[in-house]
Amino acid sequence: MNPQTAGSPQAPHPGTAGPAKVPFARRSLVNDRVRLAISVGALAFAVLLVLLLRAIMDGTVRKSTSYIDNVGADVFVAMPGVTNMTLAVSTLPEEAVGQLAAQPGVAQAGGIVRLNAVVGAGDETRPGILIGYDPEQRLGGPWHITAGAGVEGPGDAVLDTVLADELGVELGDTIFVAGGEFEVAGLSTGTASIAGKAVFVQLHRAQELLQLTGIVSFVLLRLDPGVGAPAFASSLAATQQELEVMSRETLSGNDRTLLSRLFIQPVNVMSTVGFLVGLAIVGLTMYTTTSERLHDFGVLKAIGAPNGFLFRTVIVQALYLGSVGFAVGLAAVVGSGPLIVRAVPDIGVHISMSSAITVLASVLGMSLAGAIAPVVRILGVDPLVVFKR
Repeated sequence: MNPQTAGSPQAPHPGTAGPAKVPFARRSLVNDRVRLAISVGALAFAVLLVLLLRAIMDGTVRKSTSYIDNVGADVFVAMPGVTNMTLAVSTLPEEAVGQLAAQPGVAQAGGIVRLNAVVGAGDETRPGILIGYDPEQRLGGPWHITAGAGVEGPGDAVLDTVLADELGVELGDTIFVAGGEFEVAGLSTGTASIAGKAVFVQLHRAQELLQLTGIVSFVLLRLDPGVGAPAFASSLAATQQELEVMSRETLSGNDRTLLSRLFIQPVNVMSTVGFLVGLAIVGLTMYTTTSERLHDFGVLKAIGAPNGFLFRTVIVQALYLGSVGFAVGLAAVVGSGPLIVRAVPDIGVHISMSSAITVLASVLGMSLAGAIAPVVRILGVDPLVVFKR
């Protein structure tokens, strides 16, 4: 064989377009599978660090308004100046329930009493949220009872399952709330959040214990089909100046904003730090991975590969590693989310589309930056240097 033609491509067979193209970027990555696994693992860990903290922050905020979002009311009415449910104290005359029920477009109205309280059973005590509602209206009470029944008499209570586990109580056991004694008639789910865990009792019994006879905290309205909550709330607020009227979306947004400022701020700080640390890991991983291949790129340049080919190769490898690392990290977050919530029921884990897209774009950007930086060094170097010892 003539040495001058040994490296030349074979002549194409008749009917073919030309010599086959070798996917150099991909094959050079998978050639060293150990190094590939280490690189992907480092990127996946960075994605897990960044995305999990963001998911915990978003999920905890979303879970904090589970009562507002799921109780079944379209509009919430409070005393003037009260724009949130979590930390505000509102008092309205109970007669307002009947007056609001008579408004055009209202299908159902129910008053609730809602206050923070200490729940005890035996020697155990836990903070909770006492919610008194009218069982006949069935608006304002638990929406998902997993065991037992709802509140039927003044001595019944429906307890959040997480709170029941913490207190060590079951159906039929006795608990003490706000100086009153109750029997656990049912267990509910979806009623635990960072703001507290719910205990549902009869409205009049709650009023009696809290010395709020004839007073409710909020009035919940369920509207007729086809009636828009924002428009109804604006119209009612214009005619009822002595009331604060909010749609479900407005009240939920107010509570999430408030809780984000007060309770979620540490998580937000951790999330931001984790985001920066994760991006640094991505950049360093790609820098190291590409630096280890500088000799290979030098050889390619020495045999005539143009700078554009080197850049394309690095970009493809960076995008490939970044995408695979993101996919593995995302899968790890999805898999670990339920385990985290089970271990710490007060928080939530929610991966929003915007957060996922932001993390993906950031990972790919840092991958490119970390990979291209070392290659720039070799572009101005004499290719023959790579053959020197």
